[in-house]
Amino acid sequence: MEDLRAKAKLVSSTLRKAGIRHAVIGGLAVAAHVARVDPKAQRNTQDLDILLHKEDLDAAKKALDGIGFRYRKVLKLHAFLPKDRKASFVEGVHVIWAGEKVREDYVAAAPVLEKNSTYSAPDGVSYLGLIELLTMKLTSYRLKDRVHVQDLLGQKLIAKKVEAALAPELRARLEQVKEDTKRESLD
Repeated sequence: MEDLRAKAKLVSSTLRKAGIRHAVIGGLAVAAHVARVDPKAQRNTQDLDILLHKEDLDAAKKALDGIGFRYRKVLKLHAFLPKDRKASFVEGVHVIWAGEKVREDYVAAAPVLEKNSTYSAPDGVSYLGLIELLTMKLTSYRLKDRVHVQDLLGQKLIAKKVEAALAPELRARLEQVKEDTKRESLD
């Protein structure tokens, strides 16, 4: 996990210095928000996922090439992979496009990066803000996404104000995660 955090710090600082809007998303972003309340409650993850605007791709290619990452599109997945060796996809920096649906059937597009949509952690990494991250997790709604939502709930990070900012269909999914969590805690 420390190697992943170091990679996130390097990538985020490089993109920030180049003036490129970005945010670390996924499990690492959930861990960063959870760590604000209880660092011991963070869950390990192995992927580094970032949110970028498509129009910033060329600038991101140039910036990340300077620190040893080369852009690749593998099937429909976009990533920056270490160029100094044959790296697996997991070792790369996975890209999700801001303002676009990750999958056609998703109820919401990935958030657009705006002024208040990111959280700058003490380590300098730019993470996606809580409301936007929760929106992404409830949109994907895979098992690991629901577990990440449980992690946020467990630290009481999802206040009424955060819930109110969600689209109705995502609020319904949040309620389902809450019910599942309550039911599982009684077993």
